[in-house]
Order: sequence, then structure tokens, then C-alpha cells
Amino acid sequence: MRFTLIALTCLTLAPPVNAETTVNLSLGAVDSIETMTYTCDAAAPLRVQYVNAGENTLALTNIKGTPRIFVNVVSGSGARYVSGADTLSTKGTTALLENQMDETKVLCGQSSDIPQE
Repeated sequence: MRFTLIALTCLTLAPPVNAETTVNLSLGAVDSIETMTYTCDAAAPLRVQYVNAGENTLALTNIKGTPRIFVNVVSGSGARYVSGADTLSTKGTTALLENQMDETKVLCGQSSDIPQE
């Protein structure tokens, strides 16, 4: 009991640790990189960088200020990317960002007002 109390006290007094991780990943030859900006209903604009490298297709974006890496998964129509509980579905000029945990959906359309890079 005394050891448990001491351990809990030490954990409580210990400062939080912030760690940043960098991952270097070789995708091979990159076929294309395209950046799209979407205007979303009731949300900030969504800027997505699509990376196509052979069998590896990624969508890179920020969700609530956090960098996220979405990977392409099989889709019947359009494209679908998944990162954790979030799914980004695109078809034509529209994008739909869904979260499976809190069941939110944000509908977005490709923006012509924000420059594409």
C-alpha cells in the first residue's frame, strides 16, 4: 500500500512530457502531389495534400490543428481515405469528412477562392 501511494504521488508530481516524432518513409517514385483546398459547411477550410506513389496513396491534412496522415482504402466510387476514426471521402469536387466515434460529418466543396498550391 505504501509503495502504491509513493508511486502515485511521484506520477502526480512529475511534469508532463511532450514528444514530437518524425517518421521518414520511402514511398518510392512519387507519381504526383496535388494540393486541394475545400470550403466546408460550418467549419474552417480544409486543405488536403494528395500524394500518389505507385501502390501508396495518401492524403495529408490537419484535423483540429493536428497533422494527420490518411491512407487510401477501397472505395466503390470516388476515393476514400482513413486515419483513425476519421474518413475522408472525395468524389469530383466534393469532400466529406466523417468521424466514426462522435458521428460528425462535414461536407466540403472544392474552393475556387483559395489558391491551390
